[in-house]
Amino acid sequence: MATCPHCKGHLTDGHRCPRRRGFVVAESIAYTFAGGLAGWLLLMAFDPHSQTNMDLVAIVAGSVVAIAITRLLRG
Repeated sequence: MATCPHCKGHLTDGHRCPRRRGFVVAESIAYTFAGGLAGWLLLMAFDPHSQTNMDLVAIVAGSVVAIAITRLLRG
């Protein structure tokens, strides 16, 4: 069986080289920031006068949810 010249894996009809580690890390960081921003924006939409002090909780929860969703969709 032939091997891929890039990743040295088996070269089948549906072969795709695995993503590089740097790209995976950058993508995870981007999803984390996007989820944190979405959580914070949702908090601002539902609490416009900042009656609660939940900014950090909303950012962390949004980040965790964004990472969890991407992991579930990929695996």
